[in-house]
Amino acid sequence: MSNDTAVARRTQRTPINLQALGIFAAAAVIFIVFGILNPNFLTLDNLRDVAVSASVNALIGIGLTFVIITGGIDLSVGSIASLVGIVSANMMVASGVPAVPALLAGLVLGFIAGAINGMLITFLKLPPFIATLGTMSVYQGLAYVVTNGSPVYNVPQSFVLLLNSYIGGIPMVVIVVIVVAVVAWLLLRRTVFGQNVIATGGSEETAWLSGVRVTRVKILVYGISGILAALGGLVVVARISAAQPEAGSPYLLTAIAAAVIGGANLMGGEGRIAGTLVGALILGALTNGLVLLNVPSFYEQIVTGLVVLIAVAIDQGSKGWPMLKRGGRDKAEPAPLTASVLAGSPEAAESTRAVAAENTTAERQEAR
Repeated sequence: MSNDTAVARRTQRTPINLQALGIFAAAAVIFIVFGILNPNFLTLDNLRDVAVSASVNALIGIGLTFVIITGGIDLSVGSIASLVGIVSANMMVASGVPAVPALLAGLVLGFIAGAINGMLITFLKLPPFIATLGTMSVYQGLAYVVTNGSPVYNVPQSFVLLLNSYIGGIPMVVIVVIVVAVVAWLLLRRTVFGQNVIATGGSEETAWLSGVRVTRVKILVYGISGILAALGGLVVVARISAAQPEAGSPYLLTAIAAAVIGGANLMGGEGRIAGTLVGALILGALTNGLVLLNVPSFYEQIVTGLVVLIAVAIDQGSKGWPMLKRGGRDKAEPAPLTASVLAGSPEAAESTRAVAAENTTAERQEAR
């Protein structure tokens, strides 16, 4: 019986591994093609530029990956990045706050803004799209209010060096992204919290019945999204040595695209940190490669949109178009709780079982 279960689990995991392999293969093809079309693309300096340009999308995309795994979406990340950037820069320039305290204050502000999103979604039961659409406007408005719509210039060099310097020839921001990615991967794959996040995305009701504190999980997830959006906004400030009230807005769609290209399932229950990093690199490579080929910048949006559509279509096609099946099932008859998890990603089902087993063990120990 145990052997059959092990075989079944290996069978379930195969499509995910193949999909991950496909993302890496697609990235390799893109890099090779641009390298053939323009030899300068594969030079060390240019590859470093690609990594730096992908850093903000990677940071914000990692936070969005957590949100998307729970079955939600956060449209306010760009506004949070703008708000935090303008507030932290204003603290340093207008009030003389040192670089590190200003950076930490910005991260705290980002977490609070994200947690507010989570509370609106959990306590007021607002749909994530509507809640974060509203806060997107609120946070963007606050970014303008802080300085009456004026940019903040002359950001201290001490702050710039924190996020826009080099260590052994490696850009500091790339090191920051690697550290954040490793911590995020450990949090998602090696902690009970990560199992709860995946289980919540598989089925909130089943996760709740298994003992998961869904409300707390969601608030923390949106807080993580907020703090990483804040970090992305601070990176933008360091790169241009100034803060613009709308500087973070362009990163909303591209960060979501990075997560989706990386394999985050918009229905919830599935997502990969490494995939999001590769998705951000793909977008960075496309932008950089098109510039080297002298392609007008507005074509970049067309290419990005097509890449997202292709990535989602391949993902859904490899799973037998579960969105269509789920839509038909909802109209006919609601499925049992267990089936609703198993019909989603194997990761969500496995995490739900693990959470239920851990909670059962804890209850038995308390009873003793």
